[in-house]
Amino acid sequence: MNSRFTRLPMVIGIAFAATTAANAQTNTLIVEGDRTLGGETQLSPLASPAPAADAAEWLRRLNGVEAIRMGGHGLDPVIRGQQGNALNVLIDGGYVFGGCPNRMDPPTAYAPLQSFDRVIVSRGVTTLQHGAGGSGGTIEFVREAPTLTADETYQGNVGAKYGENGDSTGLYANLSAGNKTGYLRFFGERQTANDYEDGDGRRIHSGFETTSGGLTLGLTPQEGTEIALGVESVRERDVKFAGSGMDSPESDNDTVRLRLDHAFSDTLRVENRLQYTRIDHVMDNYSLRMPPKMPNGMPMKMRSPTESDTFTLKNMWEQQFANSDLRLGINVLQNKRDAFIVNDSSNTVIFNSWPDVTTRQSGVFAELDHYLNQDVTLSGGFRVDYSQASADAAYTATEAGNVAANFYQNAYGVEGNLDNDSVLLGGFLRGELQLAPNRTLYASLSRAERDADATERYFAKGDWVGNPSLDAETHQQIDIGLVSQQGNVGWEMSAYADRVNDYILRDRQTISGMNKGNPVSVYRNIDATLYGVELSGEWRWAPTWETRGQLSWVRGDNLDDGGTLANIAPLRGQLAQFYLDDNWEAGLTARFSDSQSRLALGEEATAGYVLLDFEAAWYWNNVAFRAGALNLLDKTYSDFLNRNRNANDPFLAGDSASAGLPLNEPGRSVWLGVDYAF
Repeated sequence: MNSRFTRLPMVIGIAFAATTAANAQTNTLIVEGDRTLGGETQLSPLASPAPAADAAEWLRRLNGVEAIRMGGHGLDPVIRGQQGNALNVLIDGGYVFGGCPNRMDPPTAYAPLQSFDRVIVSRGVTTLQHGAGGSGGTIEFVREAPTLTADETYQGNVGAKYGENGDSTGLYANLSAGNKTGYLRFFGERQTANDYEDGDGRRIHSGFETTSGGLTLGLTPQEGTEIALGVESVRERDVKFAGSGMDSPESDNDTVRLRLDHAFSDTLRVENRLQYTRIDHVMDNYSLRMPPKMPNGMPMKMRSPTESDTFTLKNMWEQQFANSDLRLGINVLQNKRDAFIVNDSSNTVIFNSWPDVTTRQSGVFAELDHYLNQDVTLSGGFRVDYSQASADAAYTATEAGNVAANFYQNAYGVEGNLDNDSVLLGGFLRGELQLAPNRTLYASLSRAERDADATERYFAKGDWVGNPSLDAETHQQIDIGLVSQQGNVGWEMSAYADRVNDYILRDRQTISGMNKGNPVSVYRNIDATLYGVELSGEWRWAPTWETRGQLSWVRGDNLDDGGTLANIAPLRGQLAQFYLDDNWEAGLTARFSDSQSRLALGEEATAGYVLLDFEAAWYWNNVAFRAGALNLLDKTYSDFLNRNRNANDPFLAGDSASAGLPLNEPGRSVWLGVDYAF
């Protein structure tokens, strides 16, 4: 069923670009997309230019999207100063929750970018159909049924990439075969990288190896109907993290999913999603680095095996009336996590850090889009979720005698029944006014509640303890924006403010009898605000010349204690000039960031910077040849959102001057790529 939202055609600049002119061509430097709502962007990753280690590194090229770096792979996305389950991240219709409490493997680490047809990025609350939370935004990685006929029974694309800094290589294939009644789709991707170097030539502990692949068998017996069964696996090996005291020698993800969509008529359709995913993740401090030594001089080898199993179910009905579209549905999301910390030097289980934790959310939602006339659209929705959490092994002692429940009692005075039940309420009201044929004003009010995740509520380790008594965050947000496309000039501006009750803050406190008198990481609720602005635009000032720009700024305030929230990026932006011809194109992009000295606990200040990136492409028949250089002038710099090394990087261990250094980004990297589509 076609949406009757006013569509604003646009072109997304993947290579550090902003939105671009609606009349621009589809190619490797700019990728055709459209925006169905202000604040929402749809784009294709199939023609992504410069190599990206994972989906989060690729996404942070978009305005308003940042990512926290801990190594060369596993960057953690941030939108509007929010991360974790404040963002709803869906991979082919379902959720994937990683196996690392320290977020070495956020969901985007298991999203092989080249296997998706579309990526939808929403900033703020634009829909309620994906579950509770999502106050910061939603990222959807979408695969669609291929369009095949009796005359065109196959299609696909294959490609390869190479990046000189770290000798990164990438290969991918995305192939479909069938006809109008069914199809078989195969996708596979492999990436390897050695440690990269920063602008000063310092080696950063950051190498990785990932291999992924999947099969989807789909039946399309009639127009509007699809039944698809898919399996997918991701294997990560030897992933190094300069910003952590451990690395991940292996992490395995296996997923099974079922999709059933059916249109009963031109005005009524149903959408069903069912997915189960399992992650087995291992971290240690000795496979890929030298372990620290105990007082007796012997190595202290520590390992943490973890499991994370996630089940997703969605059923949604869409009914189109004369002047309205109605969506009703249910969601079920369950995640089971278990984790241990083992001293391999003595073969002893020290902590049960995720003590058999289960979180479950079951909810219903309703959304309505009402078209008052050709120029005015009103949208609104409401959802309610029942959220449950438990830690079934919280009272079980490990071989070392540690009991998770004892940590909760010492840190927070919580004892007895540790289960948590709550009702989460969400809703939004949005209006769109078309001021002119290609200019739209929008505004929205929203409420979203986010419950604590497994780590925030139940993590149990001597120096890091979750809080079973946390209340759910409540976000009350206002958004306002204006989108315009007039001739060869397009732009979007938006502003937002978010008042957060019971914001879940990670803090450090000294607690009697814990961690030998050293501070312990704990969680507590505070009140907070988040607000910011986002600007982007493009100007095709000559037939083959286009200028693009983008700018984003966010501020987060701790209203209880004063000061700032953590992981708040400074003012950032880009300015790019492109030459676009039929068969080739080239562009120069300046990326810039202000300094950041508003610091939360444990954060290090970073200096501002200006970088240059160059890229070019040539098209010959169905082949695209691409080349470029990231950080062309080989500047040494750090993004503010990074896991400070604090001497965790093995190459800097023992150097006292490195203890406060942030994690540097890569220096200059010359890259090459080739893509073939058929």
